[in-house]
Amino acid sequence: MSPFAGSNSEDSTANTGYPFGESEAMARQMANGVRLTRLNHDLCWQYGCLVIANQSKNYRITEFRVQEAARNGTMQWSANQFRQFGSGVEPRKAVFLFKTGKPETCDWPVLFTLSDPKRRETMTVQMRASLCVSPHRDSLVRVNVVHPEVTVGEPQPGS
Repeated sequence: MSPFAGSNSEDSTANTGYPFGESEAMARQMANGVRLTRLNHDLCWQYGCLVIANQSKNYRITEFRVQEAARNGTMQWSANQFRQFGSGVEPRKAVFLFKTGKPETCDWPVLFTLSDPKRRETMTVQMRASLCVSPHRDSLVRVNVVHPEVTVGEPQPGS
């Protein structure tokens, strides 16, 4: 079917995913996307990346916090590091951050807050991750929350 084919009405506008007549702007956006991807790859190669993979089926990672020293010398949790993305990590998705920490942050406490929108339930998970600069070496953090499910019904024959 042609993208210029109209619908059932007499509409003859194009059915495209970009603004009609804006092909130069779209080509510029695509070229910038390729440059940005190459830059991200180069920065991961230079500093190392922390890949956060949400392997949960139902839970969304809404916050990622790092332990840091307060002005008075006590340790506290940082602001949400996902605020730069505008949202968290959906189930079965991943995101990466550049590792910019000092050598002492190679095994550092981190905190994830997860939420299940169906149950309106939230939970926190603490673990340790490598946040120090490590050229050519990425780190992977897998977050997987398994929530037990109970099904009530008639027993199956043979079980």
